[in-house]
Amino acid sequence: MWRVIDLGGTGYFLHTAHNKLIIEREDEEAQIPFEDIHSIICHGLGFRYSDAFFKSCLSHKVPVTFCDEKHIPQGMLLPMLQHKESSQRVDLQLKATLPRRKQAWQQIVSQKLKNQRDFLEFLQVPGVKRLEVLSQTVLSGDPRNNEAQGAKVYFESMYGSGFFRSDEDNAINGKLDYGYSILRSAVARAVVDTGLLPSCGVFHSSRINPFCLVDDLMEPFRPLVDSLVFAMCAKHGIVKELEPHEKKVLMSLTGREVVFDEQDVEFSYALRLYVLSYLGFLARTRDSIQFPTYIYAWSV
Repeated sequence: MWRVIDLGGTGYFLHTAHNKLIIEREDEEAQIPFEDIHSIICHGLGFRYSDAFFKSCLSHKVPVTFCDEKHIPQGMLLPMLQHKESSQRVDLQLKATLPRRKQAWQQIVSQKLKNQRDFLEFLQVPGVKRLEVLSQTVLSGDPRNNEAQGAKVYFESMYGSGFFRSDEDNAINGKLDYGYSILRSAVARAVVDTGLLPSCGVFHSSRINPFCLVDDLMEPFRPLVDSLVFAMCAKHGIVKELEPHEKKVLMSLTGREVVFDEQDVEFSYALRLYVLSYLGFLARTRDSIQFPTYIYAWSV
């Protein structure tokens, strides 16, 4: 199973030797083969990086996410298009019609709302029926913003009416942001592996966000992160700082077992199949996007 490398704190020096990542800090050293690394997350101060580190990450298609002290991603290192069919697939992205992209976004939002609904049902809390209605009534392009309506119902059902995702002082939000950064890295790797252009979003576009596609495609799976955070807080209590055992649980995200096309697979592999199904929908070789499914009885 691929590993997510989490580096928090100060004083790290990252370099390479013999096709391995070398992590030095004070008098300690760790060596990890690049072929075993899924992604790297750096959040801290005083990091040093060798030129070979960046080149090795790019050649092995290992995303590196740089976060601030609150675990919010500030940037990401991704390789240029290296897939043998990149040119053809990017051309397909760029030529996709607006109606087709709006239909894709409709499916993505609907699936996100369905996953949120399923998690609330698992928790046996209010909001299930409202999210079910919202998931079934998403229009092409989501002009009525069912996604935002659902988010309000969803988080209030879990944490009460006083919970806001914009509250930076809420410890739960810090844990969610960390989990979302891991999810974002996983989706970014799947996008790069399939030769797509990360800046060409499903329905959104931005001059300042080079990862619109990644951010759009990750939306249905935020409830997976939410479920892990909720389970951790229920079991261990809400601690202000992100504890090592919490990081370990969230870093296990990519290796969690999900179902895709009636087969049990690792989430990281399912994401690649999901991105390919999105591509097939754009190419009109598929009538719909296929999504991984999962249950919420996670072990934390």
